[in-house]
Amino acid sequence: MMRIKNTLGIDIGGSSIKAGFLPGPRRRCLHFKARPTPKTTQAAWELLIDIIIDYCARYRVQTIGVGCPGPLDIKRGLIINPPNLPFKNFPFKQFLEQETLLPITIDNDANVFTLAEAILGAGKKYQNVIGLTLGTGVGGGIVINKKIYHGRGNAGELGYLLQNQSGPRGQLGENGALQEFIRAGVLIKNKKITVAALAREHNPRANKIWQEFGSHLGYALASISHIFDPDVIILGGQIAKAWPRFYSSLQKSLNKNCILPKTPIIKRAALGDSAGVIGAALLANLPYANS
Repeated sequence: MMRIKNTLGIDIGGSSIKAGFLPGPRRRCLHFKARPTPKTTQAAWELLIDIIIDYCARYRVQTIGVGCPGPLDIKRGLIINPPNLPFKNFPFKQFLEQETLLPITIDNDANVFTLAEAILGAGKKYQNVIGLTLGTGVGGGIVINKKIYHGRGNAGELGYLLQNQSGPRGQLGENGALQEFIRAGVLIKNKKITVAALAREHNPRANKIWQEFGSHLGYALASISHIFDPDVIILGGQIAKAWPRFYSSLQKSLNKNCILPKTPIIKRAALGDSAGVIGAALLANLPYANS
């Protein structure tokens, strides 16, 4: 059983910075909050410090765990060059420990999402768990026997799974990556449809877009299944909230393209918007984290 300290969990995303407090052994998030992510390094850093000061004034925070989009150097605590954040080659862990005088643990945001779901959420009954976050970008995490699999440090960047060599060029120079077909901005821009129209249930054009989305995602999940053969794949993030609109086409595409004797179970995340925050807090209490 993991022993939990009084921990502040922070989930830094391209659209929002979320935070919450996990009080000791009670594995639930208190005082969850979300703020829009500023566009500049200085503004984002100042907001982060303000959030930490607020929680430390309310609670006896003993340690802080942070989830952040990759690529990262988690051993040195560096944010390298995430496409949707203002931090570039930023010594995040060092600076934050100097500011707070608290131990800081940092990992990929999709890793901490997957860790939370694997320990407390939709994957708690399984040992081999893949997580995908669908939103501003597409993140991925791999958890085996309740431990994040890092490879040499950055395993799990499933949003960069290459789908088509002639496909659209991404922000980091790659061609045809999964997220360039299914991330939120691409859905709206490439299909020339408004967010409101995409959300309407009885819009035939929107229904077609969601079916195409599900089919493409299911195709990608087949490739992921062939590599990892997981027990379960868990989908989270803002786009996953449209689950009823795309799930049937996703499952159909997965069943068609997966050659394994048994396709993995596909589940919607159980911990909602606080999954990344909870995972970051859990991470800060793991003995192997950032070691």
